[in-house]
Amino acid sequence: MLLIQSTSCGHCKRFSIFWNELSSLVEAMNWSSVIHVMKIDVTKNDIPHDKINAWDLPSVYYFPAGEKKNPIEMTPVTRKDGNPQSDYDEGLSWVRSGYDLVKWMVNQGKLDLEFLSKLDSTSNSNEKIVEE
Repeated sequence: MLLIQSTSCGHCKRFSIFWNELSSLVEAMNWSSVIHVMKIDVTKNDIPHDKINAWDLPSVYYFPAGEKKNPIEMTPVTRKDGNPQSDYDEGLSWVRSGYDLVKWMVNQGKLDLEFLSKLDSTSNSNEKIVEE
């Protein structure tokens, strides 16, 4: 998961709270060996991928395993009024916690939930699971 942000952007600062929560959740669930939570500041770095649009900030992209060339962009929820400006203004404001980010990632259908469940069950033990 990649957050595209600017440290001077107010919306980005607000979203960073949820992004940090996502990072903590991934770590707590023992998923960090499979899910990498990263962020990049577009004011200091070039965009590392030609399919990433850095015009709307913050932007979130999910790079599923084996599909790094085709990231999935987290898009705004379309409002019932159908006004594209409303969608832009709202951006990712539907995200209220790190749990919303996990739910969105799961809903993309690209995660091996059984494997993640095994990782989570070993988070309180010293067992190691190796993906086959």
